[in-house]
Amino acid sequence: MNNLKAKIETLKSENEKLKNDLIKANDIILNYQNKQMNLENQLNLKEKMILDLINKINNNPERIKYDLNDIMVVNFVSNDNNIQEGIKCLKSDIFADVEEKLYKKYEHLRNTNNFFTVNALPILRFKKLSENRIKDGDKIQLFKME
Repeated sequence: MNNLKAKIETLKSENEKLKNDLIKANDIILNYQNKQMNLENQLNLKEKMILDLINKINNNPERIKYDLNDIMVVNFVSNDNNIQEGIKCLKSDIFADVEEKLYKKYEHLRNTNNFFTVNALPILRFKKLSENRIKDGDKIQLFKME
């Protein structure tokens, strides 16, 4: 009888130990499940952010798409040949904007009165390149009026 009581106590002790181990295992599993859910939520949030950014890029009205045929380079050449510069622009650009690009590279030109011609014709500053009959690769003569 004492033997059985001792065995019962041993089994009860082992049973308690197993219950505690099971509780610890369940806590660990629960902890990993919570971590997994947290990571899945973070992943979903990042995927949503990426999709939002893609939509913003694709639907941005400020993002202008250009046809390659509209892109051109005009070559500025000064009458003293000190300046020979190609400037990228669009057919639809106003000449004054292209002139500004030139002035960003050659600041000293801002302090001079300049006159421009293409194919011996004067260029009107506030007209588009196409309206001034300026084409890709044209040489624009720069005359400094002193």
